[in-house]
Amino acid sequence: MADSSVHAIIVAGGAGSRLAASAPGDALRDVPRKPLLPGLDGRRLIDRVLDATASCACRVVVAPPRDLPGLPVDVLLTQEDPPLAGPAAALAAGVAALHGHGTVSDTDPVLLLAADLVDPAASVNVLLESVREGSAGCIGTVDGRMQPLFSVVRFGALRAAGDGRDFTDAPVMALLRRLDLQETPLPSAADIDTWDDAVTHGYGRTS
Repeated sequence: MADSSVHAIIVAGGAGSRLAASAPGDALRDVPRKPLLPGLDGRRLIDRVLDATASCACRVVVAPPRDLPGLPVDVLLTQEDPPLAGPAAALAAGVAALHGHGTVSDTDPVLLLAADLVDPAASVNVLLESVREGSAGCIGTVDGRMQPLFSVVRFGALRAAGDGRDFTDAPVMALLRRLDLQETPLPSAADIDTWDDAVTHGYGRTS
């Protein structure tokens, strides 16, 4: 059953340049875009993130429309303008899409997630429990390092932080640093950044 007060913005439109640069030889031949990398069980990276947010009332995926086939029918798909303008611009596009959906309250928590997280479910639950304790929002940490695309923020604060600002080519923290977010330790924030990451987590070929 969907939780009518929780939503998600999933950033999936990056170029994956570090993955490509670190892959040996022709390892990326016939390999799909990073969010579509299949694991040993056939589940794609983005499927893991969608599974972890399945109870959300509204989910927005920010990516080029033709690049992500097979999304659930209830997922909203949007894209930053201009394309490949960076993760902060992608978040701003996701916020605009949520606002246009018309069913989001300013007090509703919005999960901010990357599309290449390996096993996000437990950490998503930690974030949602933390924000329910009354904070305006939480940014996940692992070993003391902040994970900007593993955060949860009340929609009104998120919208106000981005309102009228240009985030082209800006990092996620250009938006999030405008917010008073509580740091919340997570059990994991593993993602696929390089080819070694992909191999380690079962999303890359070894031969």
